[in-house]
Amino acid sequence: MYIAMNRFKVQNGSEDAFEDVWKNRDSSLSEMKGFREFHLLRGPLNEAEGYTLFASH
Repeated sequence: MYIAMNRFKVQNGSEDAFEDVWKNRDSSLSEMKGFREFHLLRGPLNEAEGYTLFASH
């Protein structure tokens, strides 16, 4: 089994737009043999550096 993970630093105030793009993106993952699922996790707001951390897996 393989697990792929991605991290994204999203500028404060752009979180909802980022989620909308991610949810509505074109994807052919479901057609890939063995593919199970894909999730987006919203992490903590880093006010000092001006971003919210997201991870997908």
